[in-house]
Amino acid sequence: MTTKMLAQSLLKVVQSPAERMQFHASKTLTAFVAESGIGTLRGRNVMFNAAHKVRIRAWLRADNIDPTTPAEAWAGVSRAAALELGPDEKWAGLAVRANRIALKALPGRPLKCGRESIFLPPRDNLECDVSSALDCIRHESVIVVENWEAFERIDDLELDLGAAGENPLVLWRGGGHTSIGAAISFLDAFGRPVWSAPDYDPEGLAIASRLPHLRGILAPPEDVLRDLLGKSKLQGRYNGQLAGAQVVLDYAKHPDVRRLWAIVKASRNALPQERLCRGESERANPSVGAYPT
Repeated sequence: MTTKMLAQSLLKVVQSPAERMQFHASKTLTAFVAESGIGTLRGRNVMFNAAHKVRIRAWLRADNIDPTTPAEAWAGVSRAAALELGPDEKWAGLAVRANRIALKALPGRPLKCGRESIFLPPRDNLECDVSSALDCIRHESVIVVENWEAFERIDDLELDLGAAGENPLVLWRGGGHTSIGAAISFLDAFGRPVWSAPDYDPEGLAIASRLPHLRGILAPPEDVLRDLLGKSKLQGRYNGQLAGAQVVLDYAKHPDVRRLWAIVKASRNALPQERLCRGESERANPSVGAYPT
C-alpha cells in the first residue's frame, strides 16, 4: 500500500505544470521508480513525462487517493477525516488525543461540569476535549500539576493547596496521552487564576513562569523546601536543566518564581514534586507531613 510520504510526493508530481518532467531523486521517488517501473532515473533526478503522470494518477486512484488532493491535505485532520482522503486513518495530521485534557477536583470535592457536580473515585480523572471543557467547567481557579503521578495521586500530595481557593479545578499539564498544547490553550481561554504545582527545579519553575494567568506557585514552606533540596541527590538534573532555563528564571518578574528560584539556585539541586506525595515524602523527610494539607 502507498505510504503517506509517497502519496504526498506523487501528488506533487502529478500536480506540477504539464511541461515539468524533472524532479529531485529523493529516496521515496527513487524507490517508487524501482518498484513500479514508472519514470526514469537520470543522475540525481527522476524524469516523469506526461505518460508517466497518467500512470501515477491511476496508481493513486487504485489506493483511493484523488490525484487532485492537495499534498498537505492530511495536516490538521482527524483520523476519520483522513479516511476520506486516503487509505489509512493513521495519515491524520492530528494525534488521536491532540485536543484533549485531563482534569479532576480535589479529594472530597465535586468536579463542577455544566449543571452536574461529579464526585470522581480516588485517582480517577475526566478526559475531555478543550472546547467541551470550556463550555461546561464551572470552577473559579485552576491548579496545574506538572507530573502525571502527582496529578493521579493528588489526594496524597503533602502540600497546602488552600491558596488556590475552596474548590479549584485540577488540570494535568499534559504529555504522552494528552497534549501540553491543549492544556495551555484551555488555560488561556478559560481565563481563571492559575496556580502551578511544579517540580522544584529549573525546568519546573520555568514551565510555571510561562503558564497563562499565573497567580502563584504552590510550594512547601521555605524551610521544608530547603531541607528537602539539601537532602536530594539530583544535582545532575539541576545542572542538566540550567542552560535551558536560567535566562528565563533570572529575568522572571513573578514574585513566586523569583522567590523559589532563589532557593533552588542556592541549593544547586532539584526536587521532583512526587517526593511530596505521602509515603515518598515521609521516607525523604518525616517533617514534610507536619505542615497543612
